[in-house]
Amino acid sequence: MTGPAAATPNLAPNSVSLVVTSPPFLNVVQYAADNWLRCWFAGIDAGEVPISMHKKVEQWEAFTARVLADLAHAVRPGGHIAYEVGEVRNGKVQLEQLVLSAASGLPLQPVAVMINVQEFTKTANCWGVSNNTKGTNTNRIVLFSRR
Repeated sequence: MTGPAAATPNLAPNSVSLVVTSPPFLNVVQYAADNWLRCWFAGIDAGEVPISMHKKVEQWEAFTARVLADLAHAVRPGGHIAYEVGEVRNGKVQLEQLVLSAASGLPLQPVAVMINVQEFTKTANCWGVSNNTKGTNTNRIVLFSRR
């Protein structure tokens, strides 16, 4: 199934045990270009997949609220959602805080937020990426349990 994460009509209510997802981090990454190989293996034309891109934090949080509401509908009670995000805009916006806010009022219980700080490799340094100075330097996984 390929389509918007906020509209998954093919998933029956309470039918999923685990969702692992990573939405676009605002408008900082070109996902179609970065995922062409993954799409190629799955027989998907990356250029044909509409990808939600948001410049404003408020729009991204509203998008995340719609996605979490749809996932909460599909995930069975006791199931889990792992929502992987990062920090953006030179660390000024920590997306996990927006994810937690977006889940307000949904039947989702926050379990944990895991923060992985990356050490860049020599290969990354060849492209001019220095440790913890540009781009997304941490991965943050917000884990929810469905009530």
